[in-house]
Amino acid sequence: MDRPGNFSEKTKRAVAARSGWHCSFAECGRLTVGPSEEAPDASANIGEAAHICAASPGGRRYDPKMTHEQRSDINNAMWLCVLHARLIDRDEATFSVENLHTMKEAHEASCARAISSGSGVAFGSGLFAIGPNIVCTGVFTRIEATQWTLQLTHFLSGDIHQVASYISEFGDASADHKYILSNELGDGRILSAPPSLIKDATGISLLCPVESNFPRSDVQKIGSSLAISAETNDLYLDERGSIARVSGLDYLPQLIRQNLSIQVGESVFDPSFGMRIFEYFSEYSGSPWLALLFKLDMVRQASIPFFNTYQEQRNTPLRCVTRVHSFEILASAPTDNRLPIHVDCEIKGLGRWKKEMSIYMPTAEQMEERKKILAVRPPSFARKKT
Repeated sequence: MDRPGNFSEKTKRAVAARSGWHCSFAECGRLTVGPSEEAPDASANIGEAAHICAASPGGRRYDPKMTHEQRSDINNAMWLCVLHARLIDRDEATFSVENLHTMKEAHEASCARAISSGSGVAFGSGLFAIGPNIVCTGVFTRIEATQWTLQLTHFLSGDIHQVASYISEFGDASADHKYILSNELGDGRILSAPPSLIKDATGISLLCPVESNFPRSDVQKIGSSLAISAETNDLYLDERGSIARVSGLDYLPQLIRQNLSIQVGESVFDPSFGMRIFEYFSEYSGSPWLALLFKLDMVRQASIPFFNTYQEQRNTPLRCVTRVHSFEILASAPTDNRLPIHVDCEIKGLGRWKKEMSIYMPTAEQMEERKKILAVRPPSFARKKT
């Protein structure tokens, strides 16, 4: 069991990613992770998430006013190589709380510039998702009609062992968990068979057998819905006094806004449906990775079909979106549960389409309340196996 104040594995991965897997100590910048020669699924890690304020009494820079949650929060974590993780705990006078926060902020700002410019090996590589629990950086080495091959570099979520487990348990996974997503392509594919891991002198590669691109609908054939006001998020009346409806191209902004506003874990009909915006915002707020992760999740909504157990059909949630070019976040935090964004997509039957909109993002308290509701949801809402 983890001791109070210790960092979770998720927090450790997030702080490592925010630092670009390089030591955050001033003028160090040493790469802290890479492939190991021990086994194809092994990696060498010389980095660790160090506490800025100690986790327990007696440690360097311990602050008794902090709660256990604050001590284990990512804001109290700093990614360092082993050498500098030990060094900061030997000299509290030199390495004060303020000094360490300044180092961390400067290093993460440098990483942000590198990601924005595409400079550096780690930052120039693409972002991929393999199933729902693995997000990593890497580069394409080959793209064929029936197979994508990529070389893995670093993990934001999961690790090489989880990749190996995903491969071995592929046959038992649900249909909508068998996919690969690429930020570089702005698209994704259903995996037709388990991926294969290969290690050679150049690193670790993943061979992914893929199906053909899932067919999308023409924007004029995406159907219709009751119109929802983008300002009030409520129904409104048309010029005839009836409840307004939208269809086709007029329905597109609402369709995208509604789908991007549903969080994984919110739906009483299927808790696995939706976006991971709340989760990613909690871990990567203020980091350039945030918009990249949002884009990757929108790619999933655009390219991976979801089986609707009530309509008995498979379709991509965004239906007519064939490619996601970019996803921009226009504010540092939501206001009144609304986060302004800008999306740039390719739409079947239309072409390039850009739009600013505000999407719903719940608070931590609202998500907890939703979990309680889902815990007692009627059995008839349980998800069917596909």
